[in-house]
Amino acid sequence: MIGPTINVSDDTEVMLKELQDRKMKWDNLKKMQPILSIATGAILLMAIYMLYRQVIVRSGGNAIMVLDLLISNKLLCGLLLACITLFLYASNRSRETEKAKSKYEDLRIEAIERLEASWLKDVKSEARDQISSFLSKEHDINIVYKN
Repeated sequence: MIGPTINVSDDTEVMLKELQDRKMKWDNLKKMQPILSIATGAILLMAIYMLYRQVIVRSGGNAIMVLDLLISNKLLCGLLLACITLFLYASNRSRETEKAKSKYEDLRIEAIERLEASWLKDVKSEARDQISSFLSKEHDINIVYKN
């Protein structure tokens, strides 16, 4: 059952449950974005600092020496590899977040259209009000407005 004894059809109940699941998935993906961005930025700053201190300063502008120092420093190579990997992972997660958001929004609009009720108080409008109130309080899902 969706909430406190709301009498809805089985397909509507499945749709509202899926709406809750999509909202939770989108929220979880949104929470990871700042962490990945901060980690990528921190590793990038460390790599730039080490590149400057360990490679550029020591080489004195000699291109062959820059390449030799860069390749021989395993920690710097690892940091650069980690930075590239985290950047690609963060951009992939960002695309997943946008995809999850659009799927959630599409289903939310479909739920709003399915649960359309009259402006007059009747059984259908009271059931919609109960569903809307429950989803808003428990899961922070708005099915009152499309935009």
